[in-house]
Amino acid sequence: MQVSLSALKHLGIGLYSSIPAALAEAVANAWDADAEHVKIRTDSGRTITIEDDGSGMTVSDANEKYLCVGYARREVGETRTGRHDRPVMGRKGIGKLSMFSIANTVTVHSVKNGESHGFEMKVKDIKSALRGKPSAYNPISVEAAGDLKAGTRITLTDIKPKKFYPKPLKRRLARKFSIIGSRNKFEVTLNGAPITAEDRDYLKNLQYAWLFGENSRSEFSGSASKTFGLDPEVNMDGITERVSGWIGTVEKPSQLKDDVGGENLNQIAIMSRGKMAQEDVLGSFEEGGVYSKYVVGEIRADFLDRDDMEDITTTGRQMIVEDDPRYEALKEKTWRDLKIVQSKWKELRNEEGAKVALEIPAIREWLGGLPPRHVNPAKKIFGRINTLALDNDDMKRQLFVSGVLAFENLRFKDMLERLDDIDISNLKAVTDLFAQADDLEADAYHRITKNRLGVIETFSSIRDQNAKEQLIKELLFKHPWLLDPAWERVTATEAMESTMRKALNGVINGLTREENDSRLDIQYRTTGNKHLIIELKRPETSTNVAGSLLAQLKKYKNAATEALRESDRNESPEIICVLGKHPKSWENSEERGEDERVLEAFGARIVLYDQLIENAQEAYGDYIKKHEETTKLAALIDKISKADRGAIGPS
Repeated sequence: MQVSLSALKHLGIGLYSSIPAALAEAVANAWDADAEHVKIRTDSGRTITIEDDGSGMTVSDANEKYLCVGYARREVGETRTGRHDRPVMGRKGIGKLSMFSIANTVTVHSVKNGESHGFEMKVKDIKSALRGKPSAYNPISVEAAGDLKAGTRITLTDIKPKKFYPKPLKRRLARKFSIIGSRNKFEVTLNGAPITAEDRDYLKNLQYAWLFGENSRSEFSGSASKTFGLDPEVNMDGITERVSGWIGTVEKPSQLKDDVGGENLNQIAIMSRGKMAQEDVLGSFEEGGVYSKYVVGEIRADFLDRDDMEDITTTGRQMIVEDDPRYEALKEKTWRDLKIVQSKWKELRNEEGAKVALEIPAIREWLGGLPPRHVNPAKKIFGRINTLALDNDDMKRQLFVSGVLAFENLRFKDMLERLDDIDISNLKAVTDLFAQADDLEADAYHRITKNRLGVIETFSSIRDQNAKEQLIKELLFKHPWLLDPAWERVTATEAMESTMRKALNGVINGLTREENDSRLDIQYRTTGNKHLIIELKRPETSTNVAGSLLAQLKKYKNAATEALRESDRNESPEIICVLGKHPKSWENSEERGEDERVLEAFGARIVLYDQLIENAQEAYGDYIKKHEETTKLAALIDKISKADRGAIGPS
């Protein structure tokens, strides 16, 4: 059997997909070389240097070990390092090839036992060698680096990724190792700045943490306000193994979004021998619980990489073989631990949510006036709101408001049920009952009015753009109160709508191409006990009442009236034609008056888009101004809605 150099193409040049993943292999090699300091430097994004003060290599070491692809040091008994007695990370002997994934030229300088040397490898030369028959590739010898006194320096030039940024690189390297730091005599720096556990950027955001055994407490550097314990033991075919590490939850899901690097931190990483073995185990569970959106963690399971057992990692050393019994046992344990986390998290967040709600003076005062039997359920509701995955404080405020309204309606229902027991001579009790009904109704209409003003504002902005015709149709046909404040919701039955649509389509099919092109749409609606035919003309359309428009509207009227008769209805439909501008003839007031009388005679009228907006804004705006002195309930809701952001608490 012969192995072609093309294996290098699959094992090295195309193996790694990112700079952090490739550099992590160089850092792991430095650990295995007993280095105490690793210095990574970047130069304008085109050169990366990784230098360590480890044991270094002789020329013989370079040829027989470093340049020997697949040199498996553990298989020849090199399972621990000589100086610091570290468990070695390397296993497959291909991590060195990761450099070719991110750079076109790799230069290596090393010093050991006073012997200093260097060599250079180029991707294009390796590819050229791949085209020939199987043979050895010979790197180019270069001058020794006079300033390197010990260890190894790897220089990567002509970096393949067009851009990379130091900050995300530092963060991602910090997440790939649990052994970086003075505690393990292994310092790693990037452009002179130490890489620490804090660079992972989620430890400072932890709200609660669950630690695997007491040993994990000395390793844990998070700032969780509360910590709990988890069983560190893993049972696998009668054998008991142990893990360390932690599972934590943050205050807000947004704290697990890496805006700069684009990473999703909502993960539980599996670490083995101090290096990431699996980026995420959380995603392998079909977990839909709200709590899971807040979870992050690191599980350190060295038993996954024991020297006397088969290699559990995939070729790229970034994932674990999914069906390995060791990993399956770890997953089963992790799932049980997550259920413990879920139960406690829910309890804690409910307590916290009720506490947060009570920090809002308006809610605290309101709770004090609730019937005693409603107080605890209300607190529970506020607690549940706090467990929802919301990053928007306004949304949380509105949910608090909805909770208040729900209990106000419940209180009113209780009062109605007790109406039979109220002595009619007790005028105060009766008055209080109806006053509360008035309060609920007034507040409901106040909120409806505010919502409608929001719709009007949206309608106005769309009209100003004069291009979003489809949205104009949807808004106007969905909200008939834009045409008349007295018209509430659409109430047409499906059968009647189908009949009317068929009748109107018959008219539309008979229109000329010019008449059809001037239209946006036509719809039938029933609201306020009226049958409405709403015809939308394109905003830029110029029309003439005395001509085609009147004839067109008469056809609609006749078709709609006939359809109503066939359904045993004698009502007469009202037709509203919405235009972008008045007919030209209306510049003459006499002609306009005559046209309006003719239209009115058979139940039709013309409304302008701008007129709709102005009339609706005026009608609803006047109501808001007139009711500035709101009801007690509306005042309470207003206070909750405007509560300080800090009073809303974590999401």
